[in-house]
Amino acid sequence: MSDDFFPEDELMPVEPPPLEWWQKEGVTPPVICNVDSVTGEFLGASEADYSPLEPGVWLTPAHAYQCEPPVLETGFAAIRTEGVTGWQRVADHRGLTVYSTATGETAVWHALGELPPEWTLEAPSSEFDEWVDDEWVLDEAAQAVALTKVAARKKSLLAQYSTNMINTLQNAVDLEMASAGEVEALNAWKVYGVYLNRVEPGAELTPSDWPSSPNDTAMAGWLETQGFEELSPQA
Repeated sequence: MSDDFFPEDELMPVEPPPLEWWQKEGVTPPVICNVDSVTGEFLGASEADYSPLEPGVWLTPAHAYQCEPPVLETGFAAIRTEGVTGWQRVADHRGLTVYSTATGETAVWHALGELPPEWTLEAPSSEFDEWVDDEWVLDEAAQAVALTKVAARKKSLLAQYSTNMINTLQNAVDLEMASAGEVEALNAWKVYGVYLNRVEPGAELTPSDWPSSPNDTAMAGWLETQGFEELSPQA
């Protein structure tokens, strides 16, 4: 191979390819706002794509607009639909717990917009609240009935337990098998039964209105096994 050097062998500078129209200085892609195809809710912003065959044309995909993104506020969403200029602000309670104004039952809300009249974000303070004039109001009569029923069931369960204790201890006495402690316990349970019988179930009963039993711990355990739950009155 010859080591001779010829001028025509020098590398010639390569001209860079001309810039495409969207690559030129000062050309900035516009911002496009993407929206939900059904609700028109703003989903996010991005840059528009260029049209390689149409100089100066930027592509706007379906369900998108060339515009400034909305300013989002807590508790609201922004929507934009065909034929409407600008963003519309709508209430957004999605994911929140709502309450039926008819029954007080709960649900998780999934729709945009204001809540219909049959639902509210305000929670009732008790199971006896009624929706009156756009607020929850305690139904005192219904609460009193429920409290009375609960008190009656409590009295019945306490009487059942004390009667069982009296019968068991009385058998020991009748058979002359009772210890001194059992004789004392029998008398205490009989006294308790008398006081318990004097309790009149009602809505105004307080814990101090119930007599103390010879074994309050065992009595409380008995109530729990029977699925009993106290009902606290609401102010």
